[in-house]
Amino acid sequence: MTVFDELVAPVLPILETIEHTRRKHGNETFRWITFVRILIFYFTERCGSRNALIQALEDADPALNLPAIPAMTLTDAFHRFDPQVLQTALRQLMMQVDRPVLPELALIGDIHAVDGSYFPIMGGLTPQLTKDVSHLKLHLDFDLGRLIATDFIVDTPQSSERQALRAMWKEHVTYVIDRGYMAFGVLRDAIEAHAHVVMRAYTNIVVETCEDLPIHLPSQLATHWSAVTDRHVRSNHEDVKGIIFRVVEFTIGTSKYTLITDRSDLTTFQVILFYAYRWQIELIFRYFKHTINGVHVMTQQKRGIEQYFAAMFLTALLHIQFKTTCLQSEGYQVATHETIPETGHTHGVGGVAAQQQQKIVRPRQRRTVPISQDTTRPSADQQISAFLAEINVSAVLFWKIPKHWLTSLATQLYRPFTPDVVQRLNKRALADFKIE
Repeated sequence: MTVFDELVAPVLPILETIEHTRRKHGNETFRWITFVRILIFYFTERCGSRNALIQALEDADPALNLPAIPAMTLTDAFHRFDPQVLQTALRQLMMQVDRPVLPELALIGDIHAVDGSYFPIMGGLTPQLTKDVSHLKLHLDFDLGRLIATDFIVDTPQSSERQALRAMWKEHVTYVIDRGYMAFGVLRDAIEAHAHVVMRAYTNIVVETCEDLPIHLPSQLATHWSAVTDRHVRSNHEDVKGIIFRVVEFTIGTSKYTLITDRSDLTTFQVILFYAYRWQIELIFRYFKHTINGVHVMTQQKRGIEQYFAAMFLTALLHIQFKTTCLQSEGYQVATHETIPETGHTHGVGGVAAQQQQKIVRPRQRRTVPISQDTTRPSADQQISAFLAEINVSAVLFWKIPKHWLTSLATQLYRPFTPDVVQRLNKRALADFKIE
């Protein structure tokens, strides 16, 4: 079995079942399952364009069992195959990932972040539109407890983020959203849909205090947060008349935050923590665009674009599972307050077998935490960036897929999957960590 075979193994039974039962097209010679394997190869190799993929397939080692195909065959496959089939495979694979990566969120309920991001299109999007456009907007629903993309909508750059949110939300899920979604109507509609929101609001909203709520924060966070208030309020705005909701306000550095939520069962700390974890969706967009080089969509038609993103999310999930499998096979475990209680005993994180030797891993200390060069982002502030880095520790070892790890994986796809390969990949994965 090659490294590529091992990478694809978790989804292969799903793909084979769908391939066997799906409706075929006439004299079909290029199979759907081959198309999906090629797309997984595309994102793992970080090809970045259709022509680069065609060349990579021509140069691919025979052990990969990937055919060299003409560019038009690939273009036709994006249009011919039903995108719902690949999305079905993605959903079935996600059902297998039932282990919470961030249990501190999963214990409170389903917590998702929703946001939109622009992607350039090679050649422009033509169908279903009156004119060509050079970009599309991807509206993404990201499960913060499991750190996976669970739903998406592809639309025009001018499409409404609020309408996309309304189309994706589900009952009993709490959606963490930024200021671009701010509208009292969103809060009202979430309540009516039996969903919940933690939404950043503008600091100049006008509300009337009904009740001040007690505030209990971990002492170690006092250096990050100041001027914290929590209260039940009402508003005279017509969209929320008769609705009592919460407003949580706090300051980090020089930035003031105002959060609105309908959840009264959460502590002040949990409300703020939910919003802090929203940063993970920014990181996943960065991963999609730059780490796996998916920033330029290589197909022009809407059906193809939906398949492109479904394959991207499928590949991302396979990368996470493969990296986790490699680390766990050598007994690695990230150190957190939960995994190292006062008794000194450790318990498994990420499903590490109890009988294995547990290797506790901590991030290497940095003198300074890098800040975002985009001044519009909260992480452009040094204190906010430090706080986001601190809460990200429990996920970064198993969840983050760095470029150098992915590059190492890509160079070994054709090789037999052996303990030596696992050691090489784990060495890359642990480059920013120290073993205790």
